[in-house]
Amino acid sequence: MFFQRLKRYLFISVFFTLVSVLTGCKGDVRAGRPLIQNNRPTSLPTEPRTTRSAEMVSLESPLRCNIEENREKIMTVIPFKQEAFKLERSEKGDALPRYEVTGFSFNGQTTEHVFNKLLSEAKIKVVAQGGPFPELAAEDVTGELSEVMDMIADASDVYYLYNDQQKTVIVSREVGWNLHVPERHEVMIAVLDSLRGAGIHDLVVNWAENIVSFKGDKVVEDKVRKLIELFDTEPRLIVFNVQIWRVKPYSRTKEIAWQELVDIFGADRIKFMLKGVMGRALVTDHDINARSLKNFLNSRGSVTQVSEGMFIAANKWRSRFDVGRCGSMSMPEAQLSIMAQTDMYAERRMKTNITLDTDQGEITAFTAHSKLGDNIVLIGIPSSSFSDSLNGYETIVIMTPSIVRLIKEFN
Repeated sequence: MFFQRLKRYLFISVFFTLVSVLTGCKGDVRAGRPLIQNNRPTSLPTEPRTTRSAEMVSLESPLRCNIEENREKIMTVIPFKQEAFKLERSEKGDALPRYEVTGFSFNGQTTEHVFNKLLSEAKIKVVAQGGPFPELAAEDVTGELSEVMDMIADASDVYYLYNDQQKTVIVSREVGWNLHVPERHEVMIAVLDSLRGAGIHDLVVNWAENIVSFKGDKVVEDKVRKLIELFDTEPRLIVFNVQIWRVKPYSRTKEIAWQELVDIFGADRIKFMLKGVMGRALVTDHDINARSLKNFLNSRGSVTQVSEGMFIAANKWRSRFDVGRCGSMSMPEAQLSIMAQTDMYAERRMKTNITLDTDQGEITAFTAHSKLGDNIVLIGIPSSSFSDSLNGYETIVIMTPSIVRLIKEFN
């Protein structure tokens, strides 16, 4: 009798203890977090995230962050195997059942509903991901099932993946892609910079097998296929050696006296001076180069090199250089990017659209006409335009282009 009363007492005590705890939490219990009296979960520390420096680790940095100033080498010829280019889905499905579709019609139905109607007799389930999908209409569609599926997918700008074991078709706007690239580092860097310039990010590179993996929709697929077609024409690649400096002027005006650059080197050394929304772009001859310009700046301010590297733009394609990839991630300039799109309209002449932007948007832009052997220098850009901590500093960019001519190599 005594043990029965003791069990009953323990059960009632445990029950009311659990009730009081759960009542006090009021639905705010979260797995893995301690329950602290008088502290709501919203006042607890935020979820931990990967550090930015770890996110920016790049195996391509050794290939692009060491440059040499060599005026004798402004054009290089490189053989490459164009047939190595191949774009394929990273996840491959099973073949659809083979049967003929006859007199299939639909009107004002979304893509997933059209697929459901088409595949209902085959008892294949349709799973839609990443909608909404467009409404379609067609009458008396006839053909092999796979052909009809492809037609509907193309009309909707979607992809599908069939799993025969599960009898399921997954419909989505984006899929994973693998782009196989020829075994040339110059070609790989050009591909990466061109993809980023086209707005395709989150690229994963398998350097051992020369494969670039990414996710993309029909628009991305079309851009990549056009890039592959461009390499089929044996294009010229424009290689930009870039240096970015932060300068703290010594003068009382807190500005670099740029007129002295003209007086020292001579006006004939500066071929063009272009105005942008902010700053100026100078097109100079080889006498005003990274070394001579830095010597000029050292006597007029405190100069810190923020980043040094190179990026490659396929002819007429926009390419992107992220300053933080070749510099310290702790610097405010790490958010800067340089976009360049160059059109070679003669053997040694080019027109380059240059944009300097940040995570928050565009800072300035220029269109510079130059020729091989020239430099492009961006001056007069207040560093405070992208970081309040850099008030009184000036950001300077010097870009030196050279050409890589690709020649197909046949087996």
